[in-house]
Amino acid sequence: VRDWIRPLIESVDSAPLRRELIRAAMPWSTTNMDGGYVSDLYQGRQVRVLTLNKDNGVRVECFPNVWMCKRCRRIPKEGEARCRCGYQAAQPFGQLPFVGYHDRCGALREPWIPRCEQHDDVRIQLPGTASAAEIMFLCPTCNKVLRKGFGFPKCFCGQEGSLSYNVHRASSVFTSHSVVVVNPPLTESVRRLSEAGGGARALDWVLSGMQARSFEDTATSEDALRAQLSSQGLSPAVVDRMVQAAVDAGELGSRDPVFELQAGIRDEAEAEAVTIAMALTKSRIRIAAMRDAAIQSQQNDLVSLYERAYPEAMRRTGVEAVELVEKFPVLTGAFGYTRGRSAPGASRLVPYRDYQGNMAVYASLGETESLLVKLSPTRVARWLEAQGKRLPRWDDDTSARRAILSAAVIPAPGEEPEASSVGERLLTLVHTFAHRLIRRAAVFAGVDRESLSELLVPAHLGFFVYAAARGDFVLGGLQAVFETELDRLLADFIDGDHRCALDPGCRRSGGACAVCVHLGEPSCRYYNRFLDRSALFGNHGFLTAMASTT
Repeated sequence: VRDWIRPLIESVDSAPLRRELIRAAMPWSTTNMDGGYVSDLYQGRQVRVLTLNKDNGVRVECFPNVWMCKRCRRIPKEGEARCRCGYQAAQPFGQLPFVGYHDRCGALREPWIPRCEQHDDVRIQLPGTASAAEIMFLCPTCNKVLRKGFGFPKCFCGQEGSLSYNVHRASSVFTSHSVVVVNPPLTESVRRLSEAGGGARALDWVLSGMQARSFEDTATSEDALRAQLSSQGLSPAVVDRMVQAAVDAGELGSRDPVFELQAGIRDEAEAEAVTIAMALTKSRIRIAAMRDAAIQSQQNDLVSLYERAYPEAMRRTGVEAVELVEKFPVLTGAFGYTRGRSAPGASRLVPYRDYQGNMAVYASLGETESLLVKLSPTRVARWLEAQGKRLPRWDDDTSARRAILSAAVIPAPGEEPEASSVGERLLTLVHTFAHRLIRRAAVFAGVDRESLSELLVPAHLGFFVYAAARGDFVLGGLQAVFETELDRLLADFIDGDHRCALDPGCRRSGGACAVCVHLGEPSCRYYNRFLDRSALFGNHGFLTAMASTT
């Protein structure tokens, strides 16, 4: 694909998109392999979100433009319509699938093929493997060996290293990198949240346990009012006087110590709270609502399911709540690619840019279905303390939620956090929980696990599992599981086999691998890091502790 022909420019809330782009690209920035991409984002350079114009489509080109005879493996000269061997098929030539790439600049080149100086001819001898180094180029007339492999030519960019060769479909040749943002187009919901106090108002709502239907149904706090007034352009002095007047009049409660958070923790907590608020703007179905509907329609079997089986299953797995989001507004966008080693930061990140040099995100915007899973705050607090972590005093779900938030600095993708910090342990627990649930839920929904993706909100002890646009997922699969099989899913989650076929090697190497826990990169936002089965099932695992207290 050379380019998208006159793509559509989408208007989205740029703040959360920019934040997620920074998070996703940070592993390359820390190794100075992002070409200044993160720096440009911090400096406010424009990011354009482009979606496919289906009336115009895309412009493609034939690449690599190197061919070989399907019968004798000769490589023809440019312009030759027939092979010298006389092969008479309608399409005598097939495409040679090997390309050269440079991991330092992202260049992609067609291989240069030497020809016999005497006979001006060459054929390729494939070894039967995918190794480009074992390919032989010979003269079909004198059988002279012209070259083994593709050589080690330098790239035109002048940077260190030579071109590497592989088949064009290999991940080392091209690996796309993307972001996922709960980010509806700039609509009434975004405006309402901004006017209501933005992240501070959303944070108040989430920390209260989300008992109200939405953030709009909660009382305004001091911080939310301050953010609301500041967003209207009032000076800090005027804002202070108006907030104090509201406090003196008894319109606001006293300031809660939980909001005396470190700047980094508060920013992350507010951003995740906004994600939750935006995700639940259009739809939010709770188990209590399904129970009430079942009582009204006199479906006694469902009443028993929702009143007994579901709560017991959630209690066993340490889950506070599971909710269905029928209209989950999600933006999935590719922001760049790498060639070479797949580990984040190991090779150069090549960000997409438009013809004006602006950063471009090639995206798909839509609504899908999702499950919001929230872990029990008191269970998580007990687990963290059993891990030797110190938390502020807590005695119920609300205080536990706030104690954990004040102590946890959540690592960013690619970051090397302090070993076994509260934030690292919390992220590992939530992330491993999400991966295991996705792998189990895919079976119950009857789809490939790559059809499901995660979006973590670890600061608030939760995550979303949503149906991705790619793959064979049929909308309604998660809804069916939520309405009738959630208890079975959670029972399988805790009682199903938690061993790995590669144990004990996997367990000794971190307790997570492609066989037991990993997901494909499009489904995992943390590059399959911060995963460990022992966080769930080890001697001091979260689910092991749950079983011991049952």
